[in-house]
Formats: sequence, C-alpha cells, structure tokens
Amino acid sequence: MAAAPAVQVYGVPLDGFSGADDDAKLKAAMSYAAAQTRPPAIVLANRAHKFDGGPYPYYDGFRLVGSLGTLEREFSSAGPQCVATVGGRALFSVPSRGVKNMFVAGVQFRAASGGVHFQTPVTDFAGGPIMQDADFRGLAWVGFKTVMHARHLRCGIERVYVNNGTDTQFKLAGSDNCYFVEGKSFMSAHALKASMFYLWFPHMSRTQVGPLYLTPEVATGVRVDGSYGNLVFTGTLFDCTGRTASTACQGAAVLITGGKGMVFRDCWFFNNAVNPAATGRSPRDRGQVFIRGSASEILFDGCQFNGGAAQKMYTPSDTPAIYAATGVTRVKVANPLAPNNGVRLLHHQSAGIITTSGADGWTLKVG
Repeated sequence: MAAAPAVQVYGVPLDGFSGADDDAKLKAAMSYAAAQTRPPAIVLANRAHKFDGGPYPYYDGFRLVGSLGTLEREFSSAGPQCVATVGGRALFSVPSRGVKNMFVAGVQFRAASGGVHFQTPVTDFAGGPIMQDADFRGLAWVGFKTVMHARHLRCGIERVYVNNGTDTQFKLAGSDNCYFVEGKSFMSAHALKASMFYLWFPHMSRTQVGPLYLTPEVATGVRVDGSYGNLVFTGTLFDCTGRTASTACQGAAVLITGGKGMVFRDCWFFNNAVNPAATGRSPRDRGQVFIRGSASEILFDGCQFNGGAAQKMYTPSDTPAIYAATGVTRVKVANPLAPNNGVRLLHHQSAGIITTSGADGWTLKVG
C-alpha cells in the first residue's frame, strides 16, 4: 500500500499555539503572525471554537481560514465543519490607522447573543479608518447585531450566508468594491425592526453589487444615501416569498435618499412595501423602490416586479414599483417587467422626474 501523501498546511494552525482556551490561542497566533515579514494564515480546525475575549485588532496581512476551499453555511447541525461562536462585545476591530491586505474564508461565525458584533462598528463614515484590499468569502455570519459597519476600498464579500441578525447587518462606505457578484450569497433575518436596513450605503461609488438573494423580512433591504456614480446592482433579489403581512418587508425594498449614477439591472422585487407606516420614517416610503432627496441619474433596466398570481402577495395593489419624489431628477426606467399579474405602475411626484422606454402597458402617474 502506498504511503499517504504528506499534508501541508499553508499557514499556522491555531491549535499549534499553547493556551488554556481558544482566546488564548488566537491571541498568541495573531501576535506571532503580525510580527512576521510575511504574515501566515491562521488556520482554524474543523471543530467548534469559542471566542469571548475580543475585539482583537486586525493587522496588515491578516489571514484567517477554516475549511479551505469550501463554503461554510448558516446551518448549526447539518454537517458543520469549522464553527466559531463569538461572545463578548465583538471578535475583531479596525485599528485607527486602518488595515490593508486581509483575507477571511471558510468559517461559520455564530454570535453567542444578539448583542454581539462581528467587528466593532465604525461610526465615522467620512473620516474613520479604512479597510483596504480585504476579502471575505465562503463564510457564514449568524445572529450578530452587526456584521460590518466600515469604510471599504477595493474590498470583496463573496459566497456568504448572513442570517438572523438583530440590527443593520452591513453599513459600508467607500469605493471600488465588489459585493456578492459571484452568486450563492444569501441574507435574511427575523429580528430586524421595520426602521432598520440589511445593507446601508452612506456613500458608495464605483462598486458592483451582484445577485445576492436578499429576503428583506420586516426591514428594508438596501438604503443608499450618496454616491459619486457607478454604483451598480445586477441581478439582486429583494424577495419576501412565503412571508406574511407582518413579516414581509414593511417599507420600501430599496430606499434612495441621495447620490447619482446608480444602476439597477435585472433585479427582482416581490412582497415589499407591505405597510410603510410601520417604519416610522418621514416622509413615508411610497413604493417598492422609493427615491427622495437630491438623488439623480438613476437607471432601472429589465427589473421585474412580481405579482401575486402564483404566490401569496401582501403588497397593496396601488403600490407603485418605483416612486420618485420632487427634488429627484433623471430617473430612467427601461424594459420593466411585471410577471404573474404584477402592478404596472410607476409614480413621480412631479412630471418629468421619471422617463420610460420599453414600458408598454405601464402607467406613469403624476402627483
């Protein structure tokens, strides 16, 4: 019988460091790796881990990997491999000087309670520290208060499961990023309030958002407050199939309050804007997509606003697919679709805000 091939670990195993518990091992591993000219990856084992001692500051070149080459999912019992349960305030933090060149992959992160953050939230989105050239992929984040409130430059989030968070999961500002563009990313929750958001961009430019399957249960899916341009959503789904009148998205699926040069292409909308008053926002959301403020130069191309002929729908029948308020300019809607008896309605508060092409059979309401 041939001898088994040698196993090479491209990094340093967490369990190779001494310590009374996983926190002690992680602290020792991060201290060692950060001191190296070429920081090695810290490799977690295929077992359950427990970290309560954070937040641990990131360092340039930080690498944390679990099940190499695989996608970790949100499931706690169906064959989990590399699981890290996080207690305390947060697992990681962004140092005040910022951080560069990071990679985190192949771990199922689970919050010990709904008050735990994955990383300490950044609150200054204009001048706070920047995460630069960071990649998060093949991960699950389950039950966190927030996953990532941060400033990003050339960062990526791919093939992730985000489930059962308790507050706005991602609040991101920056540019030159790619989020969920590879597909097989999913996000949903049961505990978010109607006033919250799943993905919030205070200011985001030159960034691609791909076919994330977002179930915006109760809370709004995406909020955008500002952009210099080229913020593009392609194939993103805002889908509350199977939800009830109280658990489907209460306000708009997409709320835009400012910015320019945004594109929504081939996106899907279903069971949103069920009860906009529940958000407590003023002005009240008035469509599955609600655009207000000084937003301008926005294109919706080939987006589908599904009806209730095949599945139970709770969106009121007079809800427009897109509503643009006075102050907004140059909203273009091209080739919209309304399968399954969807309501073919667009609404602008003042004439000329929305223009259409390829919208045969659609009504453009004014007032």
